[in-house]
Amino acid sequence: MRSTSAFVFVGLAASMPMHGLFTGNAQAQAYASKPISIMLPFPPGSGNDTVARIIGPKLGEELRQPVLIDNRPGAGGALAAEAAARAAPDGYTLFLPSSSVAINTYSSRAKYDMNKDFIPVSVIGKLPFVLVVHSSLPVVSIKELVALAKRRPKELNFASTGMGGTGHLLGELLRTSTGIEILHIPYKGSAQASQELIGGQVHMLFTNVSSMAPHVRSGRLRGLGISGAKRSTVLPHVPTMVEAGYPQLDIGTWFALVAPAATPRAIVTQLNQQMVKVLNMSEVRTQLERQGVEPNPSSLDEAGAFLRADVLRWGKIIKDAGITLE
Repeated sequence: MRSTSAFVFVGLAASMPMHGLFTGNAQAQAYASKPISIMLPFPPGSGNDTVARIIGPKLGEELRQPVLIDNRPGAGGALAAEAAARAAPDGYTLFLPSSSVAINTYSSRAKYDMNKDFIPVSVIGKLPFVLVVHSSLPVVSIKELVALAKRRPKELNFASTGMGGTGHLLGELLRTSTGIEILHIPYKGSAQASQELIGGQVHMLFTNVSSMAPHVRSGRLRGLGISGAKRSTVLPHVPTMVEAGYPQLDIGTWFALVAPAATPRAIVTQLNQQMVKVLNMSEVRTQLERQGVEPNPSSLDEAGAFLRADVLRWGKIIKDAGITLE
C-alpha cells in the first residue's frame, strides 16, 4: 500500500506540469490560423503607423497570416488603448503604443493601465529626442541655455505639441531639474509647433530628431542635446544629453508591440521570437533607421522591465511638475 500511494502521488505531480506544457504547446501550434490586427493609437502617417507598416508585412510572413493595420486615433491614443485592452486575449488583436500612450495612463480620463492591461511582446525601437533652439538665441549648449534662463527668468519659452505630450513633459523636466523659469506654449500638433520655432516665435522645443534634422543642418535651428546612448547618425555633431551634462534629460520616445494582459504565455512567447527575428532583418533595420528609429529587439523580460520603468518615470515627472492630465 505504501509503495502504491507513493506511485500515485508521483504520477499525479508529474502529470500536472506536463498537462500545462501540452496546453501551451497546443495554443502555440494552433496560432496563427486567421489574420492578425495591429491596433494603432494615431492616424495614417504618424510615427506609429510608419513603424507598423514596416514590421507588419514581415511579421505576417513569419506568422503565415495577413497582418492588418487598424488606425483608431483619438483622445491622445486613449481610444485605441482602451479598445486594445478590452480585445479578446487570443493573439489576434495586438497594440502598437508609444511613450505618449504610457503618459496618458496618468490622465484622469484614461480607462486603461499600461502596466496592468497589457503584456509586452517586444520593444520595437527608440526614437531619440533633441532639444533645439532658434538660431537667434545666443547659446550653443544646454549649460549656456540654463544660464541664460536664470538671468532672464520667465522670459524664455518652449513650444510643445500639446499638454501632456512627450515634448511638454521634457520641457517641464528641464525646468524642474535645473530650477529655471521658462514658459510653456502648447500647440495643436508638431507641424504648428515646429513652424513657430523656425519662425522665431518661440525659443526652444523638444522633438524627435528626424523631424528637426534638416533645419538644424540648414542653420535655422541649433541642436543642443540628443537622447540616446550614442550620438545620432542624423545629427552627429550634436552631443548626447549625457555628454552635455544633463543625463536626466536622456529620454526619447519608443515604439513597442503589446498584447492584452490575459493572452496565453505560449502565444506571447511565439510572437516575441518572431518579432525579434523581424527586427534583426537587415531590410527592416534599414527602413526603421531611415525614420530615425533605433531598432531595439528585446526578450519578454527586457520588454516588461523597460515599459514598467518608463511608465513610472513619466509618473514622477508629472508629479514633480505639478501637472494634472485631463
